[in-house]
Amino acid sequence: MANVNSVYNNSNRITGMFSDMDTDALVKNLCAAQQTKIDTQYRKKQSSEWKNTALTEIADKVKEFSNTYCSVLGSSSMLKSSTYSKYSVTTTSTSGAVTVDAGGEAFDGKITVSVEQLAGNAAANGKTGISTGTELSAKNTATLSELAFATPLQFDAKGNISFKINGKKFEFSGDTTLQNMISTINADADANVTMKYSRLTDSFTVTSDNGGKDGKVTIENISGNAFGEGGAFGIGEGVFTEGAQNAIAYINGVRVEREENEFTIDDVSYKLNATTEEEMQFSVTRDFSSTVDAVKTFVNAVNDLLSSVKLYTDAKDETRTYKPLTDAEKDEMTEDEIEKWEARAKGGILSGNQDLEKLISSIKDAFFSNVGGTGKNLTSIGISTGGYFDTDAGLLKLDEDALKAALEKDSDAVVNMFTGGNSSVSKEKQGAVYQLRNSLNAYLSTSNNLVEGLDKEVTGIEDEIDTMEDKLAKLAEKYYNKFAAMETALAKLNSTAGYISSMFAG
Repeated sequence: MANVNSVYNNSNRITGMFSDMDTDALVKNLCAAQQTKIDTQYRKKQSSEWKNTALTEIADKVKEFSNTYCSVLGSSSMLKSSTYSKYSVTTTSTSGAVTVDAGGEAFDGKITVSVEQLAGNAAANGKTGISTGTELSAKNTATLSELAFATPLQFDAKGNISFKINGKKFEFSGDTTLQNMISTINADADANVTMKYSRLTDSFTVTSDNGGKDGKVTIENISGNAFGEGGAFGIGEGVFTEGAQNAIAYINGVRVEREENEFTIDDVSYKLNATTEEEMQFSVTRDFSSTVDAVKTFVNAVNDLLSSVKLYTDAKDETRTYKPLTDAEKDEMTEDEIEKWEARAKGGILSGNQDLEKLISSIKDAFFSNVGGTGKNLTSIGISTGGYFDTDAGLLKLDEDALKAALEKDSDAVVNMFTGGNSSVSKEKQGAVYQLRNSLNAYLSTSNNLVEGLDKEVTGIEDEIDTMEDKLAKLAEKYYNKFAAMETALAKLNSTAGYISSMFAG
C-alpha cells in the first residue's frame, strides 16, 4: 500500500502563503472519507494474505507428514512391510568370521555357517622396489616426468604414455601427477579396476573391481614404457587372474558358492570375513521392539501435526479489536509496538476454522474407527486419547506394553489394522494409514482451493485499491486547485488593497 501522506505532502506545492491556512491538513480532512474506504480495503487485503500464509503453512506440514509416513516411499513409511517385520540376529560365537543380518522377509530360526574359502579379485601385482629410493612420491603429488623410477619412465614423441586396461585406453602426459593418473583410472567404469601404489613395498597393483573365479585384469601397453616387460611400473602385459576365486560356505549344511563375500539368501544377509571350520551358530528372531518404536514415532508425529493445527483453531480471536495496521498508523508506532499488535491481529485469523476442525476430527477418526476389515479400532492394541482435563487432552497416547503384547499374540492382525486394504476399498476395510492418508488428501484439496480463492481475492482487492488511490489523488488535486485559486485571489486582493492604500497615503 502506498504511503497516503505522499498524496498531500508535495514539496512542489507552496500553500497557505496568503491565507495562512494549513492546506495539507484541510485537504486531508476533505479526503478522509475516500481514505477510509482505502484503509478498509487494505485491512481486508492484509487479513486475506495472513490467512493465506497460515493455510499454506498448515498445508506444508500436512504434505510433509503424509509424504513421510503415509507414502510407501516415505523415509518413515507406515505402509512398508519392513516397518512391522524386523528381525534381530544373535550368536554365541566370538570369532567374527561371519556376520549375519536379517531383513523383513526373513524367518525365525537357527542358522549354522562355516567358511571354506573367501572370494577374491583378480590382480596384476607389480614387482617391488620400482623407485631409485624408498618411494616414488610423497603423497603421490609428483608429476610422472618427475618420478624417480629404477627403470626410467619413457614418453612417446608427443610426450605421453598410453596403455589399455580391460580394453579401455588411457593416455597421460608427463605433467600429470601420479595421484591424478591413479584417480582417473580408478574412476573409469569401463576399466573397472582399482590401481594403487604402496610406499611400503614400493610397488603398483591393479585389481579387478569384480570378484569371483572368472575375474581378470588385461593390460596392454601402447606407447611409452609404463607397462610391459622391463616397464617402469613393474607390471607386464597380458591377462592376470591371480587371486580370482569364489567364496565357498556351508549354510545349514548346504554348499553355497558366490563371487562376492557378501550375499543375501531368503532375505538373510551374510558377510564372510574369514575362513573357519567352526560351524557358527546364529539365531534369527522377530524383533517386535523395533515395530513398537516405529509406531511410537508415528503417534508422536501425529500429535505434532494435531498440535500445530490446534495452535490456529484454539487461538483467541481478537481480530475485531486488533485490525491490520495501515501505513499511517504504523508511522505513529515503534517496531516493537507494531510486532505485538500484529501478533494479536493475526493470531486468531483461523480460530474455529471449520475445515481445520474437520481435519483434526478426521485424523482422530482414523485411529478410533474400525480399520482393516477387523471390526476393531486401534484402541484394542494400545492407542487411546488423553483425557479432557489432562495436559495431553485431544492428543493420542500409546501403551507400548499393550502394543507389544498384541504383536506377540497376532502380529499379522496388528499389521492389517495399519496397512490393510488400500485407498479405494470401503473405509472400514482400509487400514488406519490409508484412512489417514485419504483424510489428509481431502484436506489438501480443500486447502488448495481456499488458497487459490484467496489469491484471486487479494488480486481483486489490489486492483480496487489502485482504482481508489487514483480517485483519492484526483480528489486531492481538485481541492488543492481550489485552494490555489483562493490563494491567487487573495494575492490579487492584497495587491489591490496595497495600491489603494498607497494612493490615500499620497
